[in-house]
Amino acid sequence: MLKQVLLFILALSISLTCLAQSDRGTITGTVSDPASAIIPGAQVAAINRENGSTFETVTTPTGNYTLPSLPAGMYDLNIEVPGFKRHSQPNIQVQVAQTVRLDVVLQVGTTTDTVTVTSEAPMLRTENAEQSINVSGNRINNLPLNFGGGGGSTGTIRSWTSFIVLSPGVSGTGQGARVNGIPPNNFKIIVEGQDVTSGNDTGWTSTVTQASVEMIQEFSLQTSNFAAEFGQVGGGLFNFTTRSGTNQFHGSVYDYMQNEALDAYRPVPNRARPRSRKHNFGATLGGPVILPKLYDGRNRTFFFANYEMFRTNVTTAGNLQTLPTDAYRSGDFSAALTGRQLGTDPLGRPIMENTIYDPATSRVVNGVVVRDPFPGNIIPQSRLDPVALKIQNLIPRADLPGLVQNW
Repeated sequence: MLKQVLLFILALSISLTCLAQSDRGTITGTVSDPASAIIPGAQVAAINRENGSTFETVTTPTGNYTLPSLPAGMYDLNIEVPGFKRHSQPNIQVQVAQTVRLDVVLQVGTTTDTVTVTSEAPMLRTENAEQSINVSGNRINNLPLNFGGGGGSTGTIRSWTSFIVLSPGVSGTGQGARVNGIPPNNFKIIVEGQDVTSGNDTGWTSTVTQASVEMIQEFSLQTSNFAAEFGQVGGGLFNFTTRSGTNQFHGSVYDYMQNEALDAYRPVPNRARPRSRKHNFGATLGGPVILPKLYDGRNRTFFFANYEMFRTNVTTAGNLQTLPTDAYRSGDFSAALTGRQLGTDPLGRPIMENTIYDPATSRVVNGVVVRDPFPGNIIPQSRLDPVALKIQNLIPRADLPGLVQNW
């Protein structure tokens, strides 16, 4: 049993180290002295300002250092080596899938002395040639997001897709945007290093298309010159990282509301204000994992939770829809028969328009597969799939007469 557990842990460790794609950032650079001589063996540490997580490394024999896999956020960089003053550089912003280069020159002195550099990190990216834009969760929440239409529109939940047009090379609206002229919907979506792009159809679908914007810490949209780890991308590459708890407990309660009472009247002659009531509400809570007298997760273990609900109540005057009738719901499709003959089958029987054939009666006649129609175009209740019936009960019932435009 112990051997099996050890093998499982080993396999899990290997799988975690083999993740090819990442939503993390990197700080890299070279450490040298005032004479431009490289300094090997210097202790380098990056400390997350929000949760206190520390990431450490030492400079190589060539004086280089790299701190990979840093969660997006603000960091303080500290560098120490005997014979030189301690170097401290606060407020370094690490973004999703971006590399920050900071070359440091240490001053001769003792480690009890500290040189604090307050200048910002260079904005010019010299580590790669990719074209991208990074959008933070705060920016998403500070800018207005449309529910997806004006009065009378069913609308949708607030979506991060509204911001992809801020990136150079992107044209069109959120769901039909083109990246560098490539047909829409040729994209890839990564969340926390995992590919979540949906392959069910060619539409703008993904398991995160309607993810709560309150849950997003930051996302990047890369439009060209992707790194080798982000292969197989025809259009844009969306790379998401979700929010995390910090050393302090934080929470929020929110409600984005729309109501026709706050809308302007439509121009004459139609001054109606169709019902358009939408609520996108929820709450968030995050912080350290603390178990009294057992465990204190500050600087180590955190949690973040989000609950969100979207409700809409609208009217769409003059816009009728078609729903299955009660007879159709029970398998009775006799009303669909029009009496029009489309031809004859290999047995010489007439083929009537909208006839439903029983797949259980399939057989080969003169090399051709034939089936018998359900008597009266009625599917027996015993043949109806119980799962499909449960799903069917979620569909509203028609409230107008007729087979079409009855709701």
